[in-house]
Amino acid sequence: MTHYPLSVPFNLRHTLESGQFFQWQRRDPGYIIRSSGRIFYLEQRDAALWYEPLHGTCDHAYIRSSFRLDDDLNAIFGTWSEDPLLPGIHRQYHGLRLMRQDPWECLVSFLCSAASNIPRITGNIRTLSRRYGTRVQSEGTSYFLFPRPEQLQGVTLAALYDAGLGFRAKFLHALIQRVSAGFSPNALRQASYHAAKTELLRLHGIGEKIADCVLLFSLDQLEAFPVDTWIEKILRSRYFPTHSGPGKHLATLARAKFGRFGGYAQQYLYHYARSPEFRATQFSDE
Repeated sequence: MTHYPLSVPFNLRHTLESGQFFQWQRRDPGYIIRSSGRIFYLEQRDAALWYEPLHGTCDHAYIRSSFRLDDDLNAIFGTWSEDPLLPGIHRQYHGLRLMRQDPWECLVSFLCSAASNIPRITGNIRTLSRRYGTRVQSEGTSYFLFPRPEQLQGVTLAALYDAGLGFRAKFLHALIQRVSAGFSPNALRQASYHAAKTELLRLHGIGEKIADCVLLFSLDQLEAFPVDTWIEKILRSRYFPTHSGPGKHLATLARAKFGRFGGYAQQYLYHYARSPEFRATQFSDE
């Protein structure tokens, strides 16, 4: 395995298991990760990462970019030093980082997230990969890569329903048609937050939350602030208790409050809102 010394705060478990990325599988003491046509094993040992490519190229530069190890977490969270929650949550989940994902894979993953949960999203992605992705062998084990757009061309709506996507099948089917006609998620990297979001919202099945997830987790738009039910609970209870408007308005308020690195605030708040600690103390009646 290759050794990557860490000179910045990083926590692999918090990062992978914080609901932003679904293509990981535990292999104690580390993880098998499938991303961007690569499959690799990754584990953390104190202030170092150890990785082993199983398929495709995985090197220091890829690890650094994918896990955003150049982001200065202390400086980012220093801007919220007076916030009632974030300093404590930052200490609790110290080293949780946003990931930089492949835009196509991220877009399909979050299309599968509509009215769903993490185990089901993960299952949907694995089914799509097994049925339509490339099969590779490593050390006697078969793995399946995330299907590229060209591998899904011609897949029928009925086949996507059969893959267990439910009503999300029609969203993915429509996306495949749009990509076949020339739409490129990668091209949105060059657009501003508002321009890229406008394009994403034109896609069938993409609403405010999914668009912001794609912007935040794959298009380097760190001001994006996805609002789902978990985030809505914590925003209404701790930040905007008098606000009675829809979640879309909460996202606007949060973006204004947390600024250009608000996506980091969102991810830490999301991870905390899903914790037994927060649910037990705030929503014990649910």
